[in-house]
Amino acid sequence: MQTPCQPSHEILAENLQALARTSPALAQKLGTVPPRADATIFLADDGGASGEIVHQNAARALASKRRPLEEASRFADRADLQAHGAIAIAGFGVGTHIAALAQRLGHQGVIIVFEPDLGLLRAVFERVRMAAWMSQTNLVIVEAGDQPATLSAALRGYEGLVAMGLEILDHVPSAARLGPSVAAFSQTVARTVKAMRTTIMTTLVQSPATLRNLAMNADHYVTSPGIAELAGTMAGRPAIVISAGPSLARAMDTLARPGVRERFVLIAVQTVLKPLLERGIRPHFVTALDHHEISKRFYEGLRPEDVEGVTLIAEAKVNPGVLDAFPGQIRLAADEHLDALVGDELATPKGNVRPGATVAHLAYEFARHLGCDPVLLVGQDLGFTDGQYYADGAAIHETWGCELNEFRTLEMFEHERVVRQRHLLTRVPDQIGRLIYTDEQMHSYQVQFEELFERDQTRRMCTIDCSDGGTLKRYAEPVALEDAIASFENHGLVPSGALAGAWTGVTPDVGAEREAALGALRKRVSLVADQARQIASISRKTGEYLLQMRGLQGDQKRLGRLIEKVNACRDEVIKLEPAWDLTQFISQSGALERAK
Repeated sequence: MQTPCQPSHEILAENLQALARTSPALAQKLGTVPPRADATIFLADDGGASGEIVHQNAARALASKRRPLEEASRFADRADLQAHGAIAIAGFGVGTHIAALAQRLGHQGVIIVFEPDLGLLRAVFERVRMAAWMSQTNLVIVEAGDQPATLSAALRGYEGLVAMGLEILDHVPSAARLGPSVAAFSQTVARTVKAMRTTIMTTLVQSPATLRNLAMNADHYVTSPGIAELAGTMAGRPAIVISAGPSLARAMDTLARPGVRERFVLIAVQTVLKPLLERGIRPHFVTALDHHEISKRFYEGLRPEDVEGVTLIAEAKVNPGVLDAFPGQIRLAADEHLDALVGDELATPKGNVRPGATVAHLAYEFARHLGCDPVLLVGQDLGFTDGQYYADGAAIHETWGCELNEFRTLEMFEHERVVRQRHLLTRVPDQIGRLIYTDEQMHSYQVQFEELFERDQTRRMCTIDCSDGGTLKRYAEPVALEDAIASFENHGLVPSGALAGAWTGVTPDVGAEREAALGALRKRVSLVADQARQIASISRKTGEYLLQMRGLQGDQKRLGRLIEKVNACRDEVIKLEPAWDLTQFISQSGALERAK
């Protein structure tokens, strides 16, 4: 016997409140859309929710009309929850199959549901009580299944669960209703999760190098200004973010024209600093965050007068050779781990920018930190424009220089750099509709960029892609650089004093103040090092206790005493802050394995 489910404002409010925890934008939107008029929702014989809609002039069931709970249980049993932390499903239907999966998964994973029919969602949300199970799992619902940036933004905060693996489950009752969009969603979610996993795994692998660099940069951190006082100083001013893609070569003449630096805030990635300076183009800012010591090569041979008016904006995790090599002003963004290491006495507010995968992401985010709008992108190809990886004159070409001869040319090095990842290459449309190659790494970078572009579009901020080549990017309008610059011919001049930034704090860069700061830093680092040695000693002792536990299952009294000792060791090391948190940071891969 079928029992009709009637609309209820109370049920809708409870469900939307539960959904807002994980999908706040969609929850707000569902509160305003009308319910689908042809949706019939009812309780079936077994008490589970079912329903039907009119699809192509015929009634189409959303779930089993008699035993939806049994059908949902079979659906949930298909998921391999031991091997995957993320489960993707095309079609919410009446939610019964999602509820069954959520009850198995709980908070130990994330459920990604694609449902473009918001009218159907509204009809279900105002008729079926789902708040209880939605509150007990991580449910992300997206209405656009073919937009990687939107999906990536929706999954922010669940990266660790996504890193454990993705499984895509087919929901048969939804397949015919959603049609070709199911395949588009499956491809998009697979590529998006793959891009996220690439970023996550890179972070895990780099965590020891990150902590090493942070510690080695502590002296610069306590004696250099931050970026907090620069926030909003260029509000409404246009910026040009200059990256190292192959198309940069075609933009050099335009960037070198008189008046460009005076009307635009120029922010360059570190790899193009020297080529820009050689052409007489002096950026206002250059960004750095790379771990590898090869990065210091980008500054070799530069003198203070060469970079006068150029400020290095760096993340504190950058290779220490960069900060030692740059001969001009340096500003560092805040880092919570380094703040913990140096302690409250030395950790001055420095200002934050959202961490990115590359110096280009940092440059873009710093432009927004300044308040710049619009932001023009130059050399941001994210693909192998003209079959090249780097722009002509890029610093990496100098690194390859010692190996060049009549049998080894730059073109060969460029070709090898591309084909090295041949099994990861894909073809995507460029700005004028042609297909060009990109690789998995650059695709992950594009997903992150498009997430930022979409965010800024919702804030009514404009991103203009002036890269004369490269991939077509969502939420960024492709415009020729000359045309974009011409549109700002009558724009006011950029105030140079504001770009320098008024540092109102004390910068102990010379004399007694510097020595006092470094002396306090040495004492603090010595304290943290002592804590780390204690953690190592206690951990070795704990390991001995764990070995003794083997074979003692029959002697519960001795086993209980050892467990008490292990728990005491745990309590002891947790108190050793900040060394304990820094230890957890350096062993993130271990934490991920424990979670799995």
